Amino acid sequence: MSKFRLICTALLCAIIMPLVAQTPYSQFGYGILDDNATGNQRAMGSTGIGMRNNQYVNMMNPASYTAMDSLTFMFDFSADYKAAWYNEGGTSGSSQAGGINYVAMQFRLGKTVAASIGLTPLTHVEYLYGQQITNGSYTRAGEGGISQLYFGVAVQPLKWVSVGVNVGYAFGKIENYAQVTTKPSTGYYVNNYQVNDLRVQAGLQFPIAIDKKNDLTLGFTYTLGKPTWGEVLSYNTFNDTITLNMGDYYSMPHSFGAGVSYTYDQRITAAVDARYELWEDAKFYQPGTHEYLPMNNRMRLSAGIEYRPKLVSSSYFDYIRYRFGGFYEESYITVRNNSVREFGVSCGLGFPLRSSKSIFNITFEYSHRNGSPTPMLNEDHLAIVLSMTFNEMWFWQRKFE
Repeated sequence: MSKFRLICTALLCAIIMPLVAQTPYSQFGYGILDDNATGNQRAMGSTGIGMRNNQYVNMMNPASYTAMDSLTFMFDFSADYKAAWYNEGGTSGSSQAGGINYVAMQFRLGKTVAASIGLTPLTHVEYLYGQQITNGSYTRAGEGGISQLYFGVAVQPLKWVSVGVNVGYAFGKIENYAQVTTKPSTGYYVNNYQVNDLRVQAGLQFPIAIDKKNDLTLGFTYTLGKPTWGEVLSYNTFNDTITLNMGDYYSMPHSFGAGVSYTYDQRITAAVDARYELWEDAKFYQPGTHEYLPMNNRMRLSAGIEYRPKLVSSSYFDYIRYRFGGFYEESYITVRNNSVREFGVSCGLGFPLRSSKSIFNITFEYSHRNGSPTPMLNEDHLAIVLSMTFNEMWFWQRKFE
């Protein structure tokens, strides 16, 4: 299959929203958030704000685009398999799902200018649960999510600074459904959120060459907080359909990120990221209760390391990338005055292709989610992530055959 056909196939697959493992926590707000980490970054705890590398696409900080070589074109796509296990009060369950996660491209526009375009997930919603009540049953279900088609550009006016911006079209549909069945009637409540919004993220990086073998990069990001554009349709058994303009009742938060990475001899990279999002100032209206959803400010810390044994060797194993990472997150979601917290660890391998700079990556990620200070639903998630980064000299023309 040609590279062009492979890219077209991946793009078509990514248009279909991937299936995600269920989590009842996704019924709150916009669902579970995605930080747009690529396959290799997920193996490093999903770090990337302070990372600059000419072999990977880095959507987490648009200022990183200028790190790529001038003659290459990079294409990155990922698919994953997810399994989840749940336990609460002696009741347990499980689910599994998988599919295409994202596609992204990165290329040079000039000597100091580079760009990226891609399709990535922003939020996921998938849950189904129920219980018996007096003379009947109660069921809640939801599905959908928000995706983003983005275009980003970065410029490096000086060796020690790079500035970039991503502008994304955020779109998607989220449906939350509740049904109460009692003898002799059934009542249902449905909220449909149709999002058609713009998302703007700015990035800044300061690459510092300490000496020939030691490099340091400081990175910063800011995502604009603004009203969410779209429409909400709310209806139930007892009332007519209510239509709401999302811009009047819903918004996204101002978000800040900072990261640092250190590279030794182009073989060892260590990175640390911190994110903080002002969800307490954002709005999410609940038509069924006529109240706004209480939300916490989100905080996430992550760290990771990548190790390559040798730069030059006769053994293929010395070219393999070995990656490890971990993260801790306090979610924006609150449940009955309880915060939702999550931690995880990850590891992975990067297998370079002998004939090019392209790399095949495999990542294993485990995470645990629960409420605090009062324990609620325990969730354990395992993800297997496969990704491929094509790094080809597509703009180089041979002078001799």
